Amino acid sequence: MDVLKIVQDSPPSTDLSQVKRILAVAAGKGGVGKSSVSVNLALSLKRQGFKVGLLDADVYGPSLQQMLPKGVEPVEDQQNPEKLLPALTFGIPFISVAHFKKAASIVRAPIANQIIEQFLHTVDWGELDYLIIDFPPGTGDIQLTLMQKARIDAAIVVTTPQAVAALDVRKAMQLFEKMEIPILGVVENMSYFLDPVSKQRFAPFGSGAGEGLSKEFSVPCLGEIPIDSSISQAGDLGESLFETAPKSDAADVFLSICSRVIEQVDLLPRPNMNLRQAGPHHLEIELDNQWHRLSLHTLQKRCPCARCKGEKKCAEDVSLLEFSLVGRYAIRVIFSSGCSQGIYPLALIEALVGL
Repeated sequence: MDVLKIVQDSPPSTDLSQVKRILAVAAGKGGVGKSSVSVNLALSLKRQGFKVGLLDADVYGPSLQQMLPKGVEPVEDQQNPEKLLPALTFGIPFISVAHFKKAASIVRAPIANQIIEQFLHTVDWGELDYLIIDFPPGTGDIQLTLMQKARIDAAIVVTTPQAVAALDVRKAMQLFEKMEIPILGVVENMSYFLDPVSKQRFAPFGSGAGEGLSKEFSVPCLGEIPIDSSISQAGDLGESLFETAPKSDAADVFLSICSRVIEQVDLLPRPNMNLRQAGPHHLEIELDNQWHRLSLHTLQKRCPCARCKGEKKCAEDVSLLEFSLVGRYAIRVIFSSGCSQGIYPLALIEALVGL
């Protein structure tokens, strides 16, 4: 299947309502083991009896297809041509640009964003307890698209022990905070080497980055993953670590991280913002279990776009054409006046309704 066939049309207005929790695994940089953590966390959750899906959002450097065994390939749904059935292996539905013939590394950012939107809204994920998104490195367009189009419940950040790694991971954590996405905790990968004879720990890459980020952002350290050849071998061969090395220290650590993730997810608050129309000239916004009415006239007066800022006044009778939530942090409104560019952050909404 060709990637261009997937992105040629705009995604239908569907949602991920059958997915109970969406978790991002991110780092803000490459080479720290996000994909390894994503795969082994998914396999751990599957072993605990949860229904799990995997989305490889690294458009330019996808690796999940390599790290999982071959199974059922993604196909168009014959009953609903607008939907795509994901690949399936180990009972885990997943999708990656690596499944498609067109080389994704040559596409420009707007096309990459369209691919991500299609993966979120066109793939028939079905009923899942967890959808794990393997985030690409960086803090740019694709990351923002993911945060805006998917109501991500929380993020798990991955670092290695070096202070240099923590520089980029810190930027990713700051972005999640700015977008009102809770951070479940920090995972430190390649943390130590355990001598098989003496059982003594050695830290060839230094130590402290995971613990330092954990303290700085007041989030738990979810675990320290050892340097263990069984992890890389399983990933290279597309095998499960829990089948090839079930008694390894690495398998034990991933199961422990999984348990801590489940504990932290149970502590998450429910989404703190919902939206509905209240007549032609008002919206109602639910914040912390209370609904608040907001005049569209008042809202458009605060529109940040150049068109609205250039006008001296907004019409009192402005009405609503479309509205939507933007991730967990803002709303987007298209007004009858033609204004469609404004994104209104949660902090502004709270101020307008007197919170």
